[in-house]
Amino acid sequence: MTEILSNFKWVDDIDGALNLAALLSKEENYAIDTEFERSRTFYLNPALLQISCEGQVYLVDIAISEIAKTVLQPIRGLVLHSGSEDLELYHQVTGFKPDRVYDTQVAAALSGYDLHTSYLNLVQDLMGVELDKGMSRSDWLARPLSQEQLKYAVEDIAYLSDFKQILTPKFTARGLDGLFAVLMQQMIKQLDHDGHAEKLFQKLVKSERLNSAEARKLWLILKWRDKLATKRNKPRNWILNPQQMIQVIRKVKSYPDLFHMGLHPNFVKFNGEALIKTFQDDQHPDLASLPAKIKLNSQHGNHLSEMKASLKAMASRFQIEPSIIINTQGLKKLAFEGGQLADLPTWQALN
Repeated sequence: MTEILSNFKWVDDIDGALNLAALLSKEENYAIDTEFERSRTFYLNPALLQISCEGQVYLVDIAISEIAKTVLQPIRGLVLHSGSEDLELYHQVTGFKPDRVYDTQVAAALSGYDLHTSYLNLVQDLMGVELDKGMSRSDWLARPLSQEQLKYAVEDIAYLSDFKQILTPKFTARGLDGLFAVLMQQMIKQLDHDGHAEKLFQKLVKSERLNSAEARKLWLILKWRDKLATKRNKPRNWILNPQQMIQVIRKVKSYPDLFHMGLHPNFVKFNGEALIKTFQDDQHPDLASLPAKIKLNSQHGNHLSEMKASLKAMASRFQIEPSIIINTQGLKKLAFEGGQLADLPTWQALN
């Protein structure tokens, strides 16, 4: 335990948080990682922040909201690995987006590694160190944290700064520094857009072969579900899961029908009328944002094939995976909308 304790400082009171915040500069980029819990909530439940500052690792108890805000708000530059959820937590706690992000998983992907290379594998390959990931799914809200959790937490950011120093020259030498900058800006921008409803909409419209009227109902239910999930801070599927939504669309005409859907009686009692009123409203404001159903005709298909060939050639030229430039679903949407690869900031960064 002595060795572990010598590697970090534990912060779980406001004085310690203020002292750490006083060391943080908006101009610096800090290696961070976060631990959280989300199995029973819509929003993340912050548990632990690991941050490296001036050569010292701090483990910060961000389950205490005042401490979380005090420490995270002065930070404007982040170095992290596969950091979309870390960014979500940062945004949730602070209320704003960071100025700068450096994701070492993306940096690795532009340096010749697989797109989804884990922190563990990157540590082993770049640093020659084998880490134990057994604590990754442990209870991070429990106090006190175990010796194994503390060791894991320290190790989880110990090499991020080294990754940045090693990987940046690699992808820069390959002419991919511009693409990396675009991808990092997209990560930050994504914090303003929750695409969950639209992704599920397109998936269910296709898999369930919904007609136009059914698709409109689905969209209104998805938007209603999001609002209720955020209001109650419950997971979306705790409100209605995809199969239940399809059943509601196809079988529910009036309030009594809801009691034959296998839904909890209290859910129907408190939310049933609002649900029916929502998806039966042909003038509902959320219809203004109804996505177009992505269904490709022969002309779209030809355009898609041409773009796939160009995308493959460009990715091969720079020895990166095509999905770094645009993923399959995004490419289909681009073809459906009549767009061009040249319209993409990622594509422009490679020319």
